[in-house]
Amino acid sequence: MTSLPNTIATRLEIGLSKEDQARIDELRASKAPKSKGKGLFAQLNDLTINLTKIKLKEKVMFFQLLAVMINAGVPIIRALYVLSEQMSNLKLKRVIKALAFDMEQGTTLSGSMEKFDSVFGEAERGMIASGEASGNLNAILKDIAKQTEKSAQILAKVKGAMIYPASIFSIMMICLVLMLTMVVPKLTALFTEGGKELPASTKILMAVSEWSQNYWPSLIVIAAVALLGVSFLRKNKRGRYSIDLALVYLPIFGKIVRELMISRFARMLASLINSGVPIVKALEINANAVGNEVYKRRIQYASQDVSQGIPLGENLSDSGTLFPSAVASMVLVGEQTANLNEVAGKIADFYEGEVDNAVASLSKLMEPVILVVMGSMVGFIVAAIMQPIMSLSDISTAV
Repeated sequence: MTSLPNTIATRLEIGLSKEDQARIDELRASKAPKSKGKGLFAQLNDLTINLTKIKLKEKVMFFQLLAVMINAGVPIIRALYVLSEQMSNLKLKRVIKALAFDMEQGTTLSGSMEKFDSVFGEAERGMIASGEASGNLNAILKDIAKQTEKSAQILAKVKGAMIYPASIFSIMMICLVLMLTMVVPKLTALFTEGGKELPASTKILMAVSEWSQNYWPSLIVIAAVALLGVSFLRKNKRGRYSIDLALVYLPIFGKIVRELMISRFARMLASLINSGVPIVKALEINANAVGNEVYKRRIQYASQDVSQGIPLGENLSDSGTLFPSAVASMVLVGEQTANLNEVAGKIADFYEGEVDNAVASLSKLMEPVILVVMGSMVGFIVAAIMQPIMSLSDISTAV
C-alpha cells in the first residue's frame, strides 16, 4: 500500500495547528471559482487544470488519507479541506475542495461525488453511499483504496507488457519508411544501369518503394482518419460495443481481456456486497463500472434475472465465453452458502493472477516474434539490394 506523507501522519498525532485551522477557515470561506469575468490567462489556466488527468495512484492516496483521518477522529469536512492542500494534482485539489464545500451545504459525500462522475466511478459512489448509510465509511474508504490500487497495478502490468513491442514496431516502421523513401530510390538508377534482368525480390522492393514515395501522404491521412474513426466509434454506443466485442474475441489478446473483465467484475461485486449494497443494485453498479460494453450488457441481463428471483450463478451458466462454467459454478455455490462476497473475492484473486501470468507469458512470446519479423524484413531488404549489386560486380569482373 502507498505510504502516508509525514505531514499528514504528524498532524493526526498532534492535531491541527492554529495555522492549519486558519487555512481551513480561509478555504471554507472562499467560493468556487467562476469563469465569468476572468481574464484570458485565468481562463486558459482553468482549462489546463480541467484537462489534467487524475492518476489512479493519486486517487488511492486520497482514499487512504481520508480513511486514516476519519479513523483518527477528524471530521470529514475538515479532513477534506486538509487534503485539498496536500494533493499535488491541481485538478484533484479543486475536486476535493468542492466536495468539502458541498458537504457544508448539506450534501452527502457520495452525492457531491456525482458532480465529478469522470473522477469517481459509479462503483466508488455506490460503496461510499452504502458506507454513509451504515456508518462504516472508514472501512469502505480503505476497501475502495485497495480495489483502486489493485486495478492500477493490473493496468500498469498490461500497459508495461505492450510498451516494448509497440515501441519496437514503431521504430521498425519508421526505419522501413525512411529506407523505402530515401535509400532505395537512390539505388534504383544503379540497379537499372546494368540492363540485366533484376531479381524478383529487387523488383518487389522497388515497386513498394515507388508506391511509398507516391502515396505516403495518403497513408498518413488514412491513419489519421482511422484514429478519428475509432475515437468517434468509442463515443457511439453501437460503435463502442463493436470495438469491445472485437477486443473480447481477439486471438491471444481476447483471453487477457476476458480474464481482466472477470477479475474486475468479481472484485467490484465482492466490494459492493461487503459494503452492504443489495445484489441487484450491486450488479447494476457493476455493469456501468466494468468498462466493457459487452460485459455491461451481459451483467445488466443478469441483474434483471436476479431481480426476478433467478440465482446469479444459474444466469451466468449460459454465458459461454464471457463467464466460464467454473465461475458460474463458484458463484452458485457462494449464493447457496450465503457466502457470495468471499467467493467473488477468491474469483477475483484467481483471475488477477491469471492476468499477471498471461501478461508475463505474452511479453516473453512477443520478443522472439518481433526478432523473427525484424530479421525477415531486414534479410529481405538486404537480399533485394545485394543481389543486383553482386550481379553488377560479376559483369565488371567478366569485362
